[in-house]
Amino acid sequence: MITIKTVEAGRGAAWLTEGFDYFRRGIGVWLGISIIMLVFFLVLSLLPFIGGILMAMLTPVLVGGVILGCRELDQGGSLSLNHLFAGFSRNTGQLILLGLLQYVAGIVIMVIAMIIVMPFTGGMGSIMHFMHGVESGATTVPVGMYLGILLMMLISLALYVPVLMALWFAPALIILDSQTAIDALKQSFSGCMKNIWPFLIYGLVSLVLAIVASIPLLLGWLVLIPVLMASLYLGYKDIFEVTEVETPSDEPAE
Repeated sequence: MITIKTVEAGRGAAWLTEGFDYFRRGIGVWLGISIIMLVFFLVLSLLPFIGGILMAMLTPVLVGGVILGCRELDQGGSLSLNHLFAGFSRNTGQLILLGLLQYVAGIVIMVIAMIIVMPFTGGMGSIMHFMHGVESGATTVPVGMYLGILLMMLISLALYVPVLMALWFAPALIILDSQTAIDALKQSFSGCMKNIWPFLIYGLVSLVLAIVASIPLLLGWLVLIPVLMASLYLGYKDIFEVTEVETPSDEPAE
């Protein structure tokens, strides 16, 4: 049985500082994991259409493997590059399903945002004309179209926040606790809702770190990626407590 705990708001920042400590325990391996992931995703991004689907499907698998490595570190062991692929040997189907659900959710959110924004941009025809203009390098685009695209991005972001809450701890719950993808999404969302203040602090600090990491030619992400993945494990460990349910004995009491 999984119990969801409430932690202090300050733990949101602590997950990141402690995540950096995890990074320091195996800097070389962590950097290798970051580079492999970045190259892997770069290659997938070059594949039209199928690349995005594959990226969505495989991301939870890779993250799940790294989470197993974080638990190894937590228990006094060491992290290795093999942990990056450990998700392919444990609960892989549910991790892939989680990625597919995330992909579908992204499409649904985009469609909803477009439907809301269409009346302000002149309809689908105007949007397609705008996209064609961007591809062809046209510079004369109506200001209203830019405002409509900005509004669509803001709506998409607002709709994606609860989806992100459901996704955040899901890989850990699947890989460590053998939860199904659906149950993991529910548990993750509940965990985030019960700890909204720690996550607000965590999100704000992570945003600042992301901006800083992007300044030196994105090189800071080689460090930030490991810190974020370790912080995911640390947040999971703080919030979710797994206890075994005792089954009643069939033997009669003496």
